[in-house]
Amino acid sequence: MSKIKVFVVDDHQLVTDCISLFLKGSDEVKVVGVAHSGAEAIEFVKKEMPDVTLLDISMPEMTGIEATEKIKKIYPDIKVLILSMHSDYNNISDAIDAGADGYIPKDISAEELVEAILTVNSGKNYFHTSISDEIIKNYATKRKKSSTLLPQLTKRELEVLKLFAEGYNNNEIADKLFLSVRTIESHKNHILQKTNMKNSVELIKYAIKNKIIEL
Repeated sequence: MSKIKVFVVDDHQLVTDCISLFLKGSDEVKVVGVAHSGAEAIEFVKKEMPDVTLLDISMPEMTGIEATEKIKKIYPDIKVLILSMHSDYNNISDAIDAGADGYIPKDISAEELVEAILTVNSGKNYFHTSISDEIIKNYATKRKKSSTLLPQLTKRELEVLKLFAEGYNNNEIADKLFLSVRTIESHKNHILQKTNMKNSVELIKYAIKNKIIEL
C-alpha cells in the first residue's frame, strides 16, 4: 500500500522541519515537499499533486485561508488540513468556508497529526477537540442571542405580527383580535421599534426568519 503524500506549508522553517521529522518514521505517511508561503504552496500543488496539504494560516504573500480556497477550487480532491496556532471561531469559520477538510492546533502530538491526516485522506473531516468545542460554543451563543429576540415582544404583539405577516390588513387583524384599528396600529409601531425594523417588508422578513410564520 502506497503512503499518503503530504505537503507541509508554514512560514517558519523550524515548523516544517519538525513536522517532516515527526512524519518520517510513519509507515502510512510521507512528506513530499515543504513550502513557506501560500504562493509557493499553489505552485507546488500544481506540480506534485499531494494527497493532503498541511497549511498554516498566517503566512506572507497569501494566507493559508486564501491558499485553501484556491487549492480546493482547482483541485477539490486534494485534502487540506489547517495546522494553526489560531483557534478562534473567525479563523475556523473562514477555513471551513474556504473548503478546509480539517483544522488542528500546532500543539497536538505527532500521533494525532498522523490520525488527522489519515482521517481527511479517507474523505472525512477532522477537527481537534478544542476546535470542535469552539464551533459548538459559538453556535450555542448565536442560538442564545437569536432566542432573545422574541421574548421582547408581548404575546399580543406576536399575535399581531403573525397575522400581519400572513397577509391580513389592520382592519382584518382588528376584527380577528376584537381590538380597534388604532390599537393594532399602535401594536405595529411598537413591534417596529422593538425589532429595529424600518418598514412592513422588513417586518415580514423578520417574522419568517424567526419562524413566527412558516412558508
